[in-house]
Amino acid sequence: MAETIKTIGIVLKSSKHTIDAARLLDIFSPELGRFSAVIRGVEKPKAKLAIASQPFCFGEFMLSERNGFYTVTDCFVQDSFFSISQNLDSYVLGCSLLEMADKIVQAGESNYEIFMLLLSSLKAIAYDGVDPTIVVIKYIMDLLRISGFGFDIATCDVCSKSLKNEKRAAIVYTGNGAVCLSHAKNGEALDISPAEWDALKSIRFQSLTELQSVSIPAKVLSSCLSIAAKQFYYRVGEKIQSLSTRLK
Repeated sequence: MAETIKTIGIVLKSSKHTIDAARLLDIFSPELGRFSAVIRGVEKPKAKLAIASQPFCFGEFMLSERNGFYTVTDCFVQDSFFSISQNLDSYVLGCSLLEMADKIVQAGESNYEIFMLLLSSLKAIAYDGVDPTIVVIKYIMDLLRISGFGFDIATCDVCSKSLKNEKRAAIVYTGNGAVCLSHAKNGEALDISPAEWDALKSIRFQSLTELQSVSIPAKVLSSCLSIAAKQFYYRVGEKIQSLSTRLK
């Protein structure tokens, strides 16, 4: 007998299913973690649940579960973050948030902290006027730290000295993620510019709300995004495919 489950979630991925007019969704729920579910009939004209089958959809999903397989029977959509898809750059960067969550979040493991990080990051892009690139950089830093992969530039990885007020530092791909210059070794650390370091500190130590008024030169922001994406790759072992065109 099928069990009925109700949970909030965000659609991370949507792909065609072998069942006619159905799609297969990857959904991130704070209670259930990441899980796959079939949603039927959504490719038919004027399908009631079509919006629930799209990436970015945030809502309360009604699920039928049988032998570990889920089917979406209904969804009360709370937000589709429609405005993100109206700008190509915002859309690409927004998709990277979903992709990283899909790579990090484990199936069946609850994770409220990462769920709220993803939700607040999407809202920051869609409604709060925060530069989408800044949002993605902060998301990577917070996501890696929360999930235990590391990348916290707050202290030196060698001597544990606070780096918050340091004018220069170097980035490493092990441990915390940063070292003071006195502990940077050739070939083992990336000596970044003062502007890049200031930008990374500003993003790390301010909230998304505070970052609304932060302006960082596009060239500096682009290099900081590359630094953050490389941290994700070296620590997680996965490239962020959504950012491939941005990182060329």
